[in-house]
Amino acid sequence: MDSHFDKESLSLLIKRALGNRTQKSFAEDIQLSKEHLSRLITQKRDTPPTIDTLTKIAANSQNTVSLAELLTVCGYDPDTIAVPAVTKRMMDALQLACRDLPYAFSYLPCKNTDFYQLALQFSDGPIRHWYFHFLSETTFAGADQELSTNLLYLISSKMESMDKISFVTSIPLLFQYYIEHRPYNLDLNLSLILINENTLTISKEMLLQTTPSLHTDVFDHYNLSLNPV
Repeated sequence: MDSHFDKESLSLLIKRALGNRTQKSFAEDIQLSKEHLSRLITQKRDTPPTIDTLTKIAANSQNTVSLAELLTVCGYDPDTIAVPAVTKRMMDALQLACRDLPYAFSYLPCKNTDFYQLALQFSDGPIRHWYFHFLSETTFAGADQELSTNLLYLISSKMESMDKISFVTSIPLLFQYYIEHRPYNLDLNLSLILINENTLTISKEMLLQTTPSLHTDVFDHYNLSLNPV
């Protein structure tokens, strides 16, 4: 960890993440005491928050504050942050399942703090890229905010009609929550994947949205091998 902790910049990022919520409401969303949050905003804390706290702030941000931004102003090096254990297990499960895909692909470089933690590039076939975003182990009080943040990122990012995006979780209730709150007006190919964390296998994949330029039959060739629970 770098010795430089920029309290002023962190305060500004938290205010941006706060959006139109009260400090009390935001503190509940990130599982932090209201007093602790207030000290961060008023720059009265001399040591930076933990990486876990910064991760929760980013996940519950109302105005797309990234984890990389938060880590940097707190003196952490985003490139050296270890992948959370649960994310690493889900990533291992995906990489095992991807071996059975019928098209040749290579892995694209991703940083642990990027929105996509795993990305494939195909050398042939109708799909060019497949991006994976791992959902946080958030409380359901924060799930709605994280969903809004994730969809805002997709809306504000340039995605090609021949790319596929998948949200990934190992929590069945969170999987169901995203199905029940699926978007209907995004011009992208979006799916939801449920990982069985115990067996490191894919339990389910659900298409949430597709682009008009690609027939849904195309995705039959880009499904991961399932081992239903």
